[in-house]
Amino acid sequence: MKNSRKILFVIILAIFVSGCLEGKKAPSEPINLVKMSGQEMIQRLGTGEIAGFIMWEPYPAIAVTKGYGKNFIFSGKIWTEHPCCVVAYDDDWYKKTNNSDEILKRMALVQLKSVEYINNAKQSDSPDHGQLINYTLKFGGMTDPAAANMSLADVEFVYNTNVAGATTFIQRIQDFKIFDMTKWNQSGYKNASDYANSLITNDYVEWAINNKDENLSKLSLKEPVNIRYAYLVNDIHELPFYVGWQRGYYKDLGINISIAEGAPFQNGAFEMQNGFKANTVDVGSLGIPPVIIHRINSNDFSKDDARVGVIAGMNNEGSVIVVANNITSIKDLQGKTVGFPGPGTIQHVLFLMEAEKEGLTVSY
Repeated sequence: MKNSRKILFVIILAIFVSGCLEGKKAPSEPINLVKMSGQEMIQRLGTGEIAGFIMWEPYPAIAVTKGYGKNFIFSGKIWTEHPCCVVAYDDDWYKKTNNSDEILKRMALVQLKSVEYINNAKQSDSPDHGQLINYTLKFGGMTDPAAANMSLADVEFVYNTNVAGATTFIQRIQDFKIFDMTKWNQSGYKNASDYANSLITNDYVEWAINNKDENLSKLSLKEPVNIRYAYLVNDIHELPFYVGWQRGYYKDLGINISIAEGAPFQNGAFEMQNGFKANTVDVGSLGIPPVIIHRINSNDFSKDDARVGVIAGMNNEGSVIVVANNITSIKDLQGKTVGFPGPGTIQHVLFLMEAEKEGLTVSY
C-alpha cells in the first residue's frame, strides 16, 4: 500500500513539473552576427561554417550561382526602395577648393549619365549589354556572367537624392541606439529631419538634370582638376562610378580621377574613418548609414573632421540575406552564425530591422 502511494506521488509530481516546464517558454537564442569580408562569407557558407549572411551584390549572386545557398530575403522586402549608396564629398576639401561647386555639379552629371547608360544596358537586347556585363565582371571581381546578370537585376541604380529615406534611416539608427549620444548632443541637430536636410543637397542633381543633354566637352571645367575618389571593394551598387570612369565621362568634364589612398575600402565605416576623416578622400561613394553614423560618432566636433555632404544617390535596394539551403525561416537562424560587413553598415541596420520585425535578438 505504501509503495503504491509513493508511486502515485511520483507520477503526480512528474505531471506537475512537466506542466510548469511547458508553461514556461525557453528564451530564444540570439542570432550571432560576425563581421567578415564578402569573400569570407561566400567561402564559409560553402563550407557550412555559417548559416547565412547579409551583403551587397555581387556576393549574394556569387554564392547562389555556386550553389552554396539561396537568396532568402531581398532588402527591398525589408524596406521597399530603401536608399543605399550615395555620392559624398569631404567638407574640408570643399572649403579649400575654389570651384568645388562646379566640380560637384559635374560629379552629379557623371552619376546621372552613368545611371542612364546602366539602366538601358541592363536590358538583354541592348547593344551595350555585353559591355555592361564586362564592366560588372571586372568591377565586381567576378568571372561568371550569370552572377553578373543576377547582381545587376537586384540593384536599382539612381542619381536622385532621398532626404525622406535618410530621415527614416536616422530614426532607425536612433531606435537601435547606434549613435554616441554625447556626440549627437554636440552636433546640435534637433531631430532626424534636421540632420538629413543638413547632410543632403539636391542642388547638384538639379543642375545635372538641366544639363544632361549637353555635350560633355562643352561643360568641361576651364582648368582640369584631380579628385581622389574612394569606393567599396567589389560593390556593384557603386558600378555607376566605374562606368563613368571607364567611359571617359569624368575626363570629358575636366576631372581626373585618382583612386584615394586605402581604397577600395572594406566597408563604409572604414571609408568614413580612414578616408574622409583622415583627409585622404575628396569624393567617394558608400552607404548612407555609415555616412549618417560616422559624421556623428567619428567626428571630433572641435575640428568637425568627419563632416561630409551628400550630392547624389547611387542606388536603392540591392542587398540580400542569403542562407544555407536547409534554412526555411529566419527563426532557423537562432543560435547560428550569420556574416555581416560590419557595425553601422546598411546591411547591419537592415538585418536589425528584419530581426526586430520577427521578434528576434542578435549578439556579436
